[in-house]
Amino acid sequence: MLRLKRRSSLVAAASVFAALYAVLGAVPISRLVLGQGNFLTASNFVTPLAGMLFGPLVGAASAIVGDVVDSGAGYVSLAGTGLAVLAADVATVVTAGLAFSGKRTAAAVALVFVLVVYWVDPLSVLFVGPIPFTWLHMLSLGILIPLLALEGRGVITKLNPVFVTGVTFAALMCGQLTGTVVGQNLAVRVYGVLSVQDWRNLVPVFFPLYPVERMFFTAVGSLVSVPVMRALSQRRGSVPK
Repeated sequence: MLRLKRRSSLVAAASVFAALYAVLGAVPISRLVLGQGNFLTASNFVTPLAGMLFGPLVGAASAIVGDVVDSGAGYVSLAGTGLAVLAADVATVVTAGLAFSGKRTAAAVALVFVLVVYWVDPLSVLFVGPIPFTWLHMLSLGILIPLLALEGRGVITKLNPVFVTGVTFAALMCGQLTGTVVGQNLAVRVYGVLSVQDWRNLVPVFFPLYPVERMFFTAVGSLVSVPVMRALSQRRGSVPK
């Protein structure tokens, strides 16, 4: 995580990142089921990196600015159910930011909290056939907790590709589930664009797709984040561990 001596330098760096985030947000990858016709975009490749570099608060602000710029440019809609996109991005950044700023327990709790919220929400589809909807989210948590423990004990560093990949994976899964919780409540309870039964019929349609999308974004995001974090660790004002 960057630790620049001057607050102005941190703001400047985060602003540059927000601009990059906005540019990548204009590159569509796959259409979202909910979210005002929005797409998953190339910005997902660097969403966890925002948290790794700037921490949960500044990183989240950077992602929000990028999303707002994309909204103003017409690349994304944050109106109506589109707010689910913003919620997913913030959750992703915060999870990665907590892990890289040394708040290991909070990073794990963030994902556990979202899982519990999803499980207790009456709108949630808990199983698709015999398979739990959150099976991949629970797997990411099972990977994240040991990695955080190993990093806390000094067995591995934050620059270890396994650590970066594990955090990227868990952060993206936290973002995906957050977006689902927010999206289903906006679509059914707030705006009424879907009935409860419509939503439950829709979940099995995208259930096979989200693991593929998350694994793809994890792979590419890790390939981007590892060299960036290593390069910055050699510069003054960054932390190599």
